[in-house]
Amino acid sequence: MAESRDQVLIDFQAVTGIDDFDLCTNILTQHDWNLERAVNSIMGFGPSDGGGFPPDEIGPSPAEGNIDDSTASLNSMGLGSERLEGLGIHLRPSDHGASDMASGPSYSSSPLNFLGRMIHFTVEYRDKNIPVVLADTETVGRIKEILETELGVPRDKQELRGLVKRKVDDSTILRDLNLPKERNLYLLTPQITNPTVNKTQSQEGEGTSQGLEGEREYTLKITFKHDSKYRNFSLKFDCNKTIREVKQNLFTLTDVPVRHQVWTGWTKPVSDQDKLFNCGLHYPSHDLEVTRSDISHTSKPQDADEMEVDTDEEDDNALEHYSLDDDLFSQDELNSSRRLQQLMPDGIDNDKTALEHFTKEFANRYGECHPHFFIGSLDDAIQESLVVKATDRKLLAVYLHHDSSIFANVFCSQLLCAEGIVNYLSVHFVTWAWDLTSTENSKRFVQAATRHFGSVAATQMRSYSADQLPSLLLISRAKATNEVIDVIQGHVTLDEMMTRLIHAVEVFQEQKQADINEEKEREARERIKQEQDAAYQESLAADRKKAEAQKVEDDKRREEQERQIEEQKKYENQKKEAELIKQAISKSIANTVPDEPPESSLSRVCSLRFRVPHGQILTRRFLAENNLGDLLNFLTSMGFHKEDYKVITTFPRRDLSSMDTSYSLETLKLYPQETLILEER
Repeated sequence: MAESRDQVLIDFQAVTGIDDFDLCTNILTQHDWNLERAVNSIMGFGPSDGGGFPPDEIGPSPAEGNIDDSTASLNSMGLGSERLEGLGIHLRPSDHGASDMASGPSYSSSPLNFLGRMIHFTVEYRDKNIPVVLADTETVGRIKEILETELGVPRDKQELRGLVKRKVDDSTILRDLNLPKERNLYLLTPQITNPTVNKTQSQEGEGTSQGLEGEREYTLKITFKHDSKYRNFSLKFDCNKTIREVKQNLFTLTDVPVRHQVWTGWTKPVSDQDKLFNCGLHYPSHDLEVTRSDISHTSKPQDADEMEVDTDEEDDNALEHYSLDDDLFSQDELNSSRRLQQLMPDGIDNDKTALEHFTKEFANRYGECHPHFFIGSLDDAIQESLVVKATDRKLLAVYLHHDSSIFANVFCSQLLCAEGIVNYLSVHFVTWAWDLTSTENSKRFVQAATRHFGSVAATQMRSYSADQLPSLLLISRAKATNEVIDVIQGHVTLDEMMTRLIHAVEVFQEQKQADINEEKEREARERIKQEQDAAYQESLAADRKKAEAQKVEDDKRREEQERQIEEQKKYENQKKEAELIKQAISKSIANTVPDEPPESSLSRVCSLRFRVPHGQILTRRFLAENNLGDLLNFLTSMGFHKEDYKVITTFPRRDLSSMDTSYSLETLKLYPQETLILEER
């Protein structure tokens, strides 16, 4: 009986959107826990046997987010549109405009008329995001009218993707689509190749239509290969789109997350932050291939004609076959259908390995947008956050998870992984996590908590039941003691969680600033003391160093003088000895030089002129049959040794001293006369 009443209470809250538990219980009690009569008494669908609460006791309209949750709950519990019709609830479109919506719904004796829910659309078109806010009583065509006004794209040329999985026409009422409060839409214009985006004259205010010409577009012809089957996509992207945006769009079409996509076909190495115009793509189209990294994955079933693409028509109409909204929802179905693994299995003794597994599985469950969990032990996390210089100190956030908690999924997906919470934690906190689902891991955490937070706090943590989890412990440090300053449990709202985080940071910043000032004063005192000690030591060592330096300088000067004198003597002796050797060689070789033929000689005579260094000119006659060795011996006898000088002809320039000395002067073309140059080596 208790379980039946719990279910009736849940159904009643889902239908009416009333969060007050006591109010719902009182209403149901007055109607003997008859769901239909209780709903009718509140919604005004006919007479109620039990009376009912007057409208002013019901309170204000529930938040729009609650209406979203209620719609999801209705579907999950079998209270969809057919069930509501059975209860007498008729959803009637309102004739009021958006201004009337803002005033909120009013409860009356007439059939319920939802007037207060506004839906926020963000329409992505090329490189623009157009915000559109409409009441859920408006139609799909109204969205297109606004886009036509904003962009100048005719309604009949617009294709909206991202509303729901099925096709809808312009007359469809938004309320009938059960949309959430916020929805991202994608506007496609396949019939317009390069549109001009403009606004109407009335919006420009000058009576002249101002147009912004469309940016340059790339057509990416993407071949997706998976399990030996292929799917082809022909997608157009603005040149300012990033690689990551392209990958995210492909994710919506293939269910392959960005981190598992393997791309080939880029003309150069690229990163996710690169824009298309900077990637060296072929214009106007570029071919790419995508495969899935080798991991275990359960893909959604697909029709045969979706898996095998053989025609150009399917290539051009890929977006028709794979609607964006279908793939957005199919990923959720995949995640929910996959059997969840433990965030932190038993038997992992190393905290770092355990946290790596926790982070990986947490991302698989709740997506990549999650807090950056510190990988390491609790002691390491404390050292990283609290036991550092005051200027670098951060609060420590310890997230305790329990899979058996009824709040775990909602807390993680809607609060802990909310972008604002993630950003705030990353800036002001070091976030560490632990899974208390298993007894073994729970004991390990309590032991660590006892060491770092004291037995009182550890005892309180040990007493946490699954209903009190998940929890986010906020840890600060005061006077060398770690202190739990707040415990945020899983049943809080997003606003409350953010408020408590901000409050904790504000209090911590005050303490941190005081610690910084104290640390600066202490460092200043230490610095003065160190400077005084250093000055004293310097004064003691100054005279000693001065005397030692003078002695070393004198010794060096004396040794240098002695060394220079010794080297000078040695150099002069070597020079004299070398000169004597050269003179002896010159005299010895002079005897081997053939006599100079007279000018009146009838033999063939070579007249040679030698330009020696310092501008001197030597003249000598040789017989044409004398060889090169005789010429070099002559020069040696004159003091120009072969190892010190090169003998060069003028034209063509040749080094005779490096040639075979047995060649005759005639062979070397020095006959009948030649001018030779002596160059020092």
